[in-house]
Amino acid sequence: MRNLGLLFAILLAFACAHAQVPADSLMGLFERWNMRLGELDHEDPEIVSLHYLFLQDIRKEMGKVEAQLNTTLARSRKTDFYATKQAFRHVQSKAEQLNVIFSERKALVDHEFYLRAVEEMNFRDTNRAMYNLERALQYNPHNPDAMLLKCKILLAQKQFQPCVNLIHQVYTQTELSEKQEMAVSDFTLELYDKLYTHGSDLVKVGRSAEALEVFLALEHFCNNMPSGYCNDDYYKGILLSREGVYESYLSIAREAEKRGNREMSMKFYRYAEEYLKKSEEK
Repeated sequence: MRNLGLLFAILLAFACAHAQVPADSLMGLFERWNMRLGELDHEDPEIVSLHYLFLQDIRKEMGKVEAQLNTTLARSRKTDFYATKQAFRHVQSKAEQLNVIFSERKALVDHEFYLRAVEEMNFRDTNRAMYNLERALQYNPHNPDAMLLKCKILLAQKQFQPCVNLIHQVYTQTELSEKQEMAVSDFTLELYDKLYTHGSDLVKVGRSAEALEVFLALEHFCNNMPSGYCNDDYYKGILLSREGVYESYLSIAREAEKRGNREMSMKFYRYAEEYLKKSEEK
């Protein structure tokens, strides 16, 4: 009995899936499709992808009805065959035109969100700008314009390591136009300068822990650029700009050691030793 019940359920589901729409109901169905198509919005980037999926559902329904349209009409004496077919072709044509529009708009959603982010930055609304950038990157994780603008915001907020990580992705995961390459190159110089200057300022006021964070970001930045952007001397250049250089080297080394970063710790201990030797030679 249980097997018979299961078989009946399968046959019922199959019958429903292949049930034909009564001929006298077709015109009403076409009107409902027409109304639903008119409610779809391909302008608002917030909903264009969702409405694109709605459109695909309607097109699937149309495909099922089209497959059984001639059979349904042939069995009915109350329906005008040609008028019904013409009505179907009209609404189907509307759906196909919308599909072209939605396909084009859906491919540009990330750019639409990027443009919104630019507008929000003009209004100095960083939070809304970041929201739109996140939406842009949700649709296209490799949109270089959105990535670069996000980098600029992160740098302004002194989120150095996330900024460095992201600019590295721009260099390694995106295809850049000549204009974009120039913009990224300009920003890279700005980023290096900001890291260098901020690290130097922190050292001068004895804020070793914070300086170490900047040095780590700076090291990652230098080591992961496509070419040798900077060398080991950037640390020394920062620290030689203040008095008490030897003590600064040691404080950074101890802070790195405390955090378990042996490589960074050894590097600054080496700087301290080299500096001491040079001082003794003088």
